[in-house]
Amino acid sequence: MLLEQHYKIDDVITIKLSSGEELIGKLQEETDEFFKIRMPLTLVAGQQGLGLQQFLFTGDPEGAIKINKTAVTVTTKTVDNFAKLYIERTTGLATPPANLQVK
Repeated sequence: MLLEQHYKIDDVITIKLSSGEELIGKLQEETDEFFKIRMPLTLVAGQQGLGLQQFLFTGDPEGAIKINKTAVTVTTKTVDNFAKLYIERTTGLATPPANLQVK
């Protein structure tokens, strides 16, 4: 059986928990038992659409957490627009638009 890998270490990935929560974080490690992601954020719906907020309010917001695979229903590499938003929120660095022309 061939397994296709959609992400690798240091990619921004999306994890859907069996509770229904959707997390976005930078993959630090993956084992048969857990995912370890850094600076996890969760999706929230607001008046202006979807946004990101801190996943754990009482833990280190810049740390890494382990998520047991038994609590996960789906994992995938995060789509570009949300990955860019995640990078902006966690680093303060904005990604320039693709059509930016420098003269």
